[in-house]
Amino acid sequence: MSAVQFRQATPDDAAAVLAVKRAAIREVAGFHYSDEQIAAWAPDQDGLADFERAIGSDRFTVLLAEADGETAGYGVLNADAGRIEAAYVHPDHGGEGIGSSLVGQLETRAEMRDVDRLDVVAALNATGFYESLGYWHLDTEVRTIDGVDVEFAIMARHLDGA
Repeated sequence: MSAVQFRQATPDDAAAVLAVKRAAIREVAGFHYSDEQIAAWAPDQDGLADFERAIGSDRFTVLLAEADGETAGYGVLNADAGRIEAAYVHPDHGGEGIGSSLVGQLETRAEMRDVDRLDVVAALNATGFYESLGYWHLDTEVRTIDGVDVEFAIMARHLDGA
């Protein structure tokens, strides 16, 4: 494993963020979701402008994890809503601790904003990961994406420092 560096994303990083999300969904979620669900959920290039706007927005904190000069993962915090919006690691970097580090950095930023509890809408294949970080399962939620129902787990964790 190479050294991983974390930094704030800029709108110019949107294509790399989109590529990480697409790869993570397509290569890791297959045991929990159908091909139809994965096709609907994995973003395509049409979503690039949405990623650029979200990264440039004051509403979100978007962190990139970089290893060997490439984007290895990213995480998104919406502190005002008390929610981690996303945490994805490229499958080529799975098992390297990048996801745990990303979530830890997002939690620290939330604590700095006096957030005392974080929620996350997690993919079903990520529930064990979040449980290992102290999150608990509250409920499930079905979202309709491009006409396809996709089930997610609603998870939460109280933050210690807030």
